[in-house]
Amino acid sequence: MGRPGLLGFPGVGEVGGRLPVWGEVLLAAAALLVVVFTVVRRVRMARRAGRGRRRR
Repeated sequence: MGRPGLLGFPGVGEVGGRLPVWGEVLLAAAALLVVVFTVVRRVRMARRAGRGRRRR
């Protein structure tokens, strides 16, 4: 399999060769969820900090 690793990670690419298509889809979905949750967290924290600064 000459394709690069899944999502650019070399270690994941070796496992990806054995995984079925739905396994790769699940991995990609899980990674997307993690990214979305992190962004939402940072936005909420930034909004809270912004509100606190405005009140002062």
